[in-house]
Amino acid sequence: MKLSRLALTLTLAPGLSPLAADIELPPLVITRATDLEAPAPASIAVIDREQIEASAAGSLVDLLRGQAGLQVRDTMGDGNRAALSLRGFGENAINNTLVLVDGRRLNQPSLSGPDLNSVPLANIERIEIIRGAGTVLYGDQAVGGVVNIVTRTPDSNEAYVETSLGSHDLEAYRGHVQQQLGAGFSVYASGETRNADNYRDHNNSGYDNAFARLRYDHADGWLLYEYQSIDDEQLYPDSLSRAQRRIDRKQSLSSNWNDRKTQVQRFALEQGLSETWTLNFDYSDSDQDGTGDFYGWFDQGTRTETFSPRLTGSWDSALGHSELLLGHDHVQSDYQYESAFSETLARQTQRDWYGQLSQGLGSELTLTLGYRASEAEDRTQVDATSHTDREGSTSLGLSWQADTETRLFVKREDVLRWANVDENAFILPGVTFLKPQTGVSWESGVEWNDGSQLYQASLYRLDLQDELMYDAEIANPGGFGGKGANINLDKTRRQGLLLEGSRPLSERLSIDAQYSFTDSEYRDGSFEGNEVPWVARHSASAGLNYQWLEGLSSYVEAVYTGSRYAVSDEANSDGRVGGYTLLNAALKYDYRDFTAKLRVDNLTGKRYDAFVYRGGSVYAAPEETVVLSLGYRF
Repeated sequence: MKLSRLALTLTLAPGLSPLAADIELPPLVITRATDLEAPAPASIAVIDREQIEASAAGSLVDLLRGQAGLQVRDTMGDGNRAALSLRGFGENAINNTLVLVDGRRLNQPSLSGPDLNSVPLANIERIEIIRGAGTVLYGDQAVGGVVNIVTRTPDSNEAYVETSLGSHDLEAYRGHVQQQLGAGFSVYASGETRNADNYRDHNNSGYDNAFARLRYDHADGWLLYEYQSIDDEQLYPDSLSRAQRRIDRKQSLSSNWNDRKTQVQRFALEQGLSETWTLNFDYSDSDQDGTGDFYGWFDQGTRTETFSPRLTGSWDSALGHSELLLGHDHVQSDYQYESAFSETLARQTQRDWYGQLSQGLGSELTLTLGYRASEAEDRTQVDATSHTDREGSTSLGLSWQADTETRLFVKREDVLRWANVDENAFILPGVTFLKPQTGVSWESGVEWNDGSQLYQASLYRLDLQDELMYDAEIANPGGFGGKGANINLDKTRRQGLLLEGSRPLSERLSIDAQYSFTDSEYRDGSFEGNEVPWVARHSASAGLNYQWLEGLSSYVEAVYTGSRYAVSDEANSDGRVGGYTLLNAALKYDYRDFTAKLRVDNLTGKRYDAFVYRGGSVYAAPEETVVLSLGYRF
């Protein structure tokens, strides 16, 4: 979706890393925190706990930069209001890449992106990046791919405290404690407070995050209750003209700001019913309220309730190993937005039933079949209109373990994204509700893994109908200056290639690297044949990890982002924005219970723009950034 000033308000207001997949873990089919053992017909990367520690990353965005096929947009530089793009969605990425935490959606039913800082890195066990269509298993917004964050469940008592100091007056304190209470009960709690001036003027941020989990484990399963409270305050520096950036790239002429508070409650359980069947249940309630000034005052509130029961079966037969997953997703979102420009009061309810069968066909071949029946009901209370859409999505995949090291896969899947409440609130005259975005994804790949070296290659093609986007130039009497509206596009296509690998060079030195080619273009309409803006056709990264001595390790990486057209330049008339390469480095030292981490991003102080609009408005990115963290484990 293209970001007009109103859309940018809605997007921003609420709202290196070792590259190789974990070669010790087999491919998994993961959905809503349910693990299936059958090989997944998909391109999957896993970042495990060891890699998270080695990166010395301070945020999830730091950890994900340089991952194959993934492009990151971070206009504020705080790692929070960032967008993750899989499969070449550029500025349209917020609602086309799904982010989950233990199966719970971080995505919002609006243009507000997921809060990527809401899960402290110390709480994460691993991050699974499913590159490609995930509609059947994950539902709405899993078009380009899924980032599933799996949190830790320590099985012993531990406590950890850490402090960080860094560039731009960064000061952060964080910690966590895990305590076994006996009789199967345990408690886990974590907290973080972080304040920084950030790179630009008028860019100060304050972030407080408190999390608690009470868990009970028994012989046939577990149940838990979680509570999280987040207080997020941010000053927005806004964009600069190129002339202003040349004079002072840190300056700001903005008075925009936003305060946002979020409370999340979650109840989940897993219950073994027999040797074959397991029941999972997940309920969450998220309540988010924000206020601020962004080209005028605004108040915003979003409440989302999610109810997701699942039934998983696993058995062996003469044909081979079988796994069946049956589930239901019920997501209800109430949304209120009021500003000097407009008022929106809406409810969106999604009701989905889905199933997936993974069937072994002998010892080396696995067939995967899936189907999801989706329904979305939209109600706009300001003008008392309502609408219901229904769509069906299928998936078909094959995974072949050719030998002990080599796996091949092919997959075809329907994709789906519903228009969110912001999009339906700003449309052309005569349009009541936007059409759902649908399409077909094809992908295939090969993986070679001998337990020490890992190499992967994959190809994909994604064809979309009625892609949802904001057209800033379309005539609209109710728009800003008589222009601008959310629309359904004609046909669009993404296709590309991913290459990645990792291997040890010696007992102490290892290397990982990736290259991604992304071709994203309009196939019909006014911009037929043009590239989708803000998608780099070429991206690559390479990293070296060296173990100096016991407890002391370092990591150095180079991340390349190729040239691309500026945001909103669908006509491809402004010329490409130049590409750039960033060097990042990390040093980590463990001695007994003491940990020290030093991370330097943009080591050479490269000057580049994090975001560029058609016509020349830019968001200047930070130069070199240094963070030192000291921690102690009790």
